[in-house]
Amino acid sequence: MEEQSSRSQPGARRAWSIAAVLAIAVFGAGAGVAVAGCGGDDNNSSGNVNSAIDSIQSQASSVQSQISSVSTNVESQAQSVKTQAQSVSTQVQSVKSQISTATSTAGARATSRSPHARSGSARSGVNETR
Repeated sequence: MEEQSSRSQPGARRAWSIAAVLAIAVFGAGAGVAVAGCGGDDNNSSGNVNSAIDSIQSQASSVQSQISSVSTNVESQAQSVKTQAQSVSTQVQSVKSQISTATSTAGARATSRSPHARSGSARSGVNETR
């Protein structure tokens, strides 16, 4: 008697097709080919399909967990960058204020030292002729 492959049985071929489609949907074409080609000739097709589905679900869960972790890290880093940007903006405003104050103070000193700003120097020529 010739032993028949589990994949050539009527229900097994459909089950393997479903497993391959699920694998392709989750992991791309390479995984679909691997699932479609796995499973021996041991007539235990439903057990193999269940194992393949369990494996795919486990891997999908792992991927979702990794995506969630990456998303959390990205949000945390974005918040950190925002905080640093606000700090830099505050520092820039502080430096601008210091420059403005220094410029105003220097301008006031320069004006008070000017010979034209003194009240006695404008009349000094007149007083010398006496």
